[in-house]
Amino acid sequence: MRIDGDKFRNLFVILFVAYLVYLFYLVFFSAYYGRGYHHRNYNFVPLKTITEYLLLKHGIKGTIVNIGGNILAFMPLGFLYPVVHKSKKNYKHILIVSFILTCFIEGLQYISGAGTCDIDDVLLNVIGGLVGYIFYREIVKKGIIK
Repeated sequence: MRIDGDKFRNLFVILFVAYLVYLFYLVFFSAYYGRGYHHRNYNFVPLKTITEYLLLKHGIKGTIVNIGGNILAFMPLGFLYPVVHKSKKNYKHILIVSFILTCFIEGLQYISGAGTCDIDDVLLNVIGGLVGYIFYREIVKKGIIK
């Protein structure tokens, strides 16, 4: 099956906007992720939080939710962004957009007290954006999407 990105562009734009809305809901309002109370925490030491989770200091479920969730949360960005923005189809754009969006979210988390402002989230989210982009490139290579 082949999907012509131009014919389905409006659908991809809607999916992209829906993804961004859902991402902001999860980050700032979802009770499942501990939102709903105000606390101002931050971590600016790279790999500190990731190391804690990999050492299972927060349990296996916490590790999967934090590390896997941060990567998974930005995979749609890496996939949908180049479909929606035809002229921005290389990994550098995904790196920049993932980085800027994550820094924006982390800054808002710090200001609003919804969640923790963490440099490791930036690293994991950028990795997620790149994984999504790799998936996008593979789909294009296979001719499924143009």
